[in-house]
Amino acid sequence: MPVVTDQVPRPPSESDTRTVPLDAVAATSSRLGLSVKETPASVEILTQEALRERGSRVLREAIEQSTGFTASAIPNVTSTVSVRGFINNSVNVLYDGIGLPHNSTAARYTDLGNLERIEFLRGPASVLYGDGSVGATINLVSRYPTWVPKADAEYAFSSFNSHRVHAGVGGPILDNAAAIRFDASVNNFGSSVKLTRSQLEQYNGSILIPLGQDLALTLSAEKQIDDIKNAYWGTPFVNGQLAGFLRNVNYNNLTDARMGSDSDWLRANLVWTPTKEWEIRNIAYRYSAYRHWHNVENFAYNAGSNPPTVTRRWFGDLDHDHDVLGDRIQARHIGDIAGFANRFVVGAETSTVSWKSARNGFPGSQVVDAFNPPAVPFSAGTSILRTPARDVSLDSWAIFAEDQLSLTQQLKVLVGGRFDYFEGNWHYIDQGGIRRQQTYREPSYRAALLYDITPLTTVYASYTTASEGGDSLYFLGPQQTQLGLTDARQTEVGLKQDIFGRGEFTFAAYHIVKKNLFVPDPANPTERIPVGQQSSKGVEGTLGYRLNEQWKFDANAALVHARLDDFTEGNPPLSRAGNIPQFVPKYVVNIGVRYSPFVSWEFGAWLRHVDSVFIDNANTQKLPAYTTVDVSAVYKYSRNVEFTARIRNLTDALYATWSAPTQAYIAEPRTFEISARAKF
Repeated sequence: MPVVTDQVPRPPSESDTRTVPLDAVAATSSRLGLSVKETPASVEILTQEALRERGSRVLREAIEQSTGFTASAIPNVTSTVSVRGFINNSVNVLYDGIGLPHNSTAARYTDLGNLERIEFLRGPASVLYGDGSVGATINLVSRYPTWVPKADAEYAFSSFNSHRVHAGVGGPILDNAAAIRFDASVNNFGSSVKLTRSQLEQYNGSILIPLGQDLALTLSAEKQIDDIKNAYWGTPFVNGQLAGFLRNVNYNNLTDARMGSDSDWLRANLVWTPTKEWEIRNIAYRYSAYRHWHNVENFAYNAGSNPPTVTRRWFGDLDHDHDVLGDRIQARHIGDIAGFANRFVVGAETSTVSWKSARNGFPGSQVVDAFNPPAVPFSAGTSILRTPARDVSLDSWAIFAEDQLSLTQQLKVLVGGRFDYFEGNWHYIDQGGIRRQQTYREPSYRAALLYDITPLTTVYASYTTASEGGDSLYFLGPQQTQLGLTDARQTEVGLKQDIFGRGEFTFAAYHIVKKNLFVPDPANPTERIPVGQQSSKGVEGTLGYRLNEQWKFDANAALVHARLDDFTEGNPPLSRAGNIPQFVPKYVVNIGVRYSPFVSWEFGAWLRHVDSVFIDNANTQKLPAYTTVDVSAVYKYSRNVEFTARIRNLTDALYATWSAPTQAYIAEPRTFEISARAKF
């Protein structure tokens, strides 16, 4: 069995329900093996048990319950996220610490049953993961083999004839010569929107093979499939308002509407611990995915029509063929320098990406009855089908380093740096075969101080730089490929407090400035120039408190002041300077309470409030604020078997989590769920 250095904190166990486990390691926020308390950043962890306790089933639900986040399940980007004043391309989703460069569409519907935990790092993380993480980084950590036999199974039935099944098993095999873990999740769920039906399948398998007393190899494979029939693309606004009376109508009710994704992960993680001080780690990986759309996606209510009608347009037929091959190697040392405790890590990584897309340009439109749109084939809207449109390749390498030096027992300084080099090649097949090439060289760094005021209280201050594309690099137009990346700077101060072993409290205040945003060129509005600027500043707090064996409280809140400092759009260009960016709420609040009057019973409630958001940079249209309440009751039949009843959106609130200019993605109404779980 491989040696694990005692000096390095362990990740939280799956049964740990603390949101901010100060004594546990958070691998997402540093490669130094630091605990959450030792990390000069805003970190949050949701273990498998915490996810179950809160009732999170898919990635979006887990994101929404974390500090300052909002999320929406738009079909083509199923984890659309806003945090710290930034959205989409500014939030990076990792899989076991590995990012998929430059492409937010790779973040799919993800059932959470196969995960050990989710780690959230708010603020820029380019020093760790390269470009594309100015707002936050979300790391999905799979369940891996252990030397203790474990098995669990769960079944849930919920509204709209929805079913969810998960089963997992793991432990030693072949007389302890190796350990394995296998998890399977199948989630088939309906919707209040007519005809919409989704099936998610996810299969994870891994094997841990000790190759000696200090060397271990873990091989893992993952397959993920999502298949959506008649995907819900939104409900048209009526007189600029959410149309509750159209909430259940599906305008993508094509007889051949389809949408799906099939992806595969292969990973090989080799860990060598030659001494107590040194750890050498290499991870090689391959990701392959095929995603496809065949839908009508845009809807506008026709004011004054009698009977009421809706124009549906954008009959889109397209696909993505996406492949990534990469490797990362790092060496970590834990020891001292001239008698001062010190940790450092140095490493390098490389990846090559191929991304191809065929599309039809989204032609066609139809005027249909607002309440009963006809079920017709795709060909009724357009006869144009997808043809090869774009072929993109991105080759990159990076070097990185981090160091934490303890100047005294209370005072620590942390510095880190990274240099990214990548070369992009674009072939615009549908634009006359235009080819473009660009080379990017992007340094980033962070510096921080931590001070333990007492053994229970730590304060910190940090400064971080980051970069990202003005959009996903795969979607840039020919002229945009010649522009530089967007630069960002963050200053953050914070506090982490252990409440005498009964709870944890964290607080952070930050200021982020993002420069070189792409805006229209005043001399040629169809082209872009990188001169815009956006900023945000805010405060965040997270609290977990266990009053006694019966009562437990969780709460988090975020207040953000975000602005477009220098931004123009339109033709001719109009200034939006001083306006609030799209889909950025001023504040988000979550409050959770759990009460266990008896050993076998537990009752819970989760309240969430999200402020209103503008849906355009002109700040003329808004989605209203909303409040939701979820409640649950758990009966623990035995130590290993329990049953749960849950009601989501108890008050049946009408609200939307995202929108396009003419339509909104209205969330589900009140729903129920009953489930049974067994673990061995």
